[in-house]
Amino acid sequence: MGLIENIKSFSEKENLGAEKNEVLQSFLANGFPTIKAEDWKYTSLKKIVADDFLVEGNGVTISEEDIKKYSLGLQHKIVFLGGTLISKPSIEGISISDFAEFETKNSDAISGLNSSLAKKGFTIKVDKNTVVENPIEILFFTNTETNNFVQYRNNIVVEENTQIKFVERIQNLSDAKCFVNHFTLLTIGENSTVEYNKIQDNTENSILIDAVNITQESDSNAIVNTLIFGGAFTRNNLNFEQNGSNCDSNMNGISILDNNQFADNHTFVDHKQPHCRSNEMYKGIYLGNSKGVFNGKIMVRPDAQKIDAFQSNNNLLLSENATIDSKPQLEIYADDVKCSHGCTIGQLDDDALFYMRSRGIREKEAKAVLTYAFASEAVNNFTIPEVKELAQKLIAEKLQVDLDFNL
Repeated sequence: MGLIENIKSFSEKENLGAEKNEVLQSFLANGFPTIKAEDWKYTSLKKIVADDFLVEGNGVTISEEDIKKYSLGLQHKIVFLGGTLISKPSIEGISISDFAEFETKNSDAISGLNSSLAKKGFTIKVDKNTVVENPIEILFFTNTETNNFVQYRNNIVVEENTQIKFVERIQNLSDAKCFVNHFTLLTIGENSTVEYNKIQDNTENSILIDAVNITQESDSNAIVNTLIFGGAFTRNNLNFEQNGSNCDSNMNGISILDNNQFADNHTFVDHKQPHCRSNEMYKGIYLGNSKGVFNGKIMVRPDAQKIDAFQSNNNLLLSENATIDSKPQLEIYADDVKCSHGCTIGQLDDDALFYMRSRGIREKEAKAVLTYAFASEAVNNFTIPEVKELAQKLIAEKLQVDLDFNL
């Protein structure tokens, strides 16, 4: 059976409320989005959803070695196995628990599916005037013997005058295919700063659709860093809603793909109030038969004057078979704004490569240095040293060189 039939069969055994069942029935009637939908024009789920996935299968145990292998070694760690919370830190001013119901606006079918069926994930509440010096690491492990379709649903509420950082990783430990539908709602109070780092370096059998919806109040600052190095299929939906004045929304993304890997980054910044800013920079490096998609949309509402919004998507194609589809969008209904976007698609500079080769540097290392120089603008924006070091290490591994880019 295909995934839709398995979802239908699974849902019939669940005791869904009337509202959830209505959302689910709407999904089942229409199915997963196809390339006929504008937001999925370059991204096909046809082969994925045709596979036979067990919905919400139970995982086997994990070892301390597994956790250590995929952890950055940060002081604060939240660990999940198959969506079930198995360990959490104790931090003053922060409440951490497993899944709890919350409502959201379902802007697409897959988010609707998540809201109707998800029963796993975390709830984090950060009290006002809380400053957490050390980042909080969030590790989701899956480890099943059969192909598995799982849904995680998370809620983070950060009250006013707060500073906090998160590092999230979703990791499949088995050889079976794992399809994760992951949704996070992040609410940021006045005068608070939240940095959210997403490390996506999964196995070749892993499929991820990751949605993060961020709502911001006045004088808040949100930073989201997305590192895509592994996984068969990755789709990131990143949505910002600025509900107060003087908000900052910042995005940094790096995708380095090879073989037949696919990654799609969809961003949307909704400027609803005046005197706000947004800045997004996505770098893509594509090798082998890999494919990338970038769709970035900036919306400026009529009352949102004095907006400063910048968007950049730069891509390197290091293989004749690699492709990228890039679609920047500006939708502006105010007249006193500064908004711009830029997109580049190219290859390494032959003159720079020749210069380095003439100085005795081998071709592979010369290409790697130039490639890292291209990516470094985004890497240098990472404020957590362990995240920056991991990015440098993974870039070297992808380019198959033994170089320390930290020098």
